[in-house]
Amino acid sequence: MSVLSIIPPIGIWKMEETTEEMWSLLQQKAWYLPEFSRLKAEQRQKEWLATRLLLKEMLGHEAIIHHHPNGAPYLSDAEKKQISISHTKDFVAIMLTDATQMAGIDIEYRSERVRKVRSRFLNAEEELFIDPTHETEHLLICWCAKETLYKIINRQEVDFCRHLHIQPFSYAEQGTLIAFDTCSESTQHVVLQYRVEKDFVITWVKNP
Repeated sequence: MSVLSIIPPIGIWKMEETTEEMWSLLQQKAWYLPEFSRLKAEQRQKEWLATRLLLKEMLGHEAIIHHHPNGAPYLSDAEKKQISISHTKDFVAIMLTDATQMAGIDIEYRSERVRKVRSRFLNAEEELFIDPTHETEHLLICWCAKETLYKIINRQEVDFCRHLHIQPFSYAEQGTLIAFDTCSESTQHVVLQYRVEKDFVITWVKNP
């Protein structure tokens, strides 16, 4: 088993098993076969299986993940839970909250590539607070934060530079930040927690 950590409300799974090994750990195979059989790429299969196994660990039982037309995941009403899912190279993350709370999470593998795409998600005001001594990590926190906010507001055609914003915050390996959008009818200010680990950066909603 490769559960890296489960610290409610989040769980992280490191994908070290083969596809066959992960499939063998699921009991309700008839539930999953129609959707799983449509997946052709091995990496996508592993992400899909790791997500179901991590959810099983967090709930204590297996459950079907449904999807809204826009792709957002949800669980049956019987679970009385909100769910958010993210995956990156070798890792899957899930946030599971009570039905009355927000769920939003994003995980990104640590890579220098984020420097090359910063103009796609960071505006001029946000560039000013990026710590040059921890540039890659600070940028990844901002990217994860905006991805998390994007999942929360659940709107289409969002420009990450113009519509999603992060209040200035100093770099640290873990902490909180405030993100907000300017494309909803009522602007949402959301407190997010973040953590910088050896292999990845992760952000998620901090509920009251």
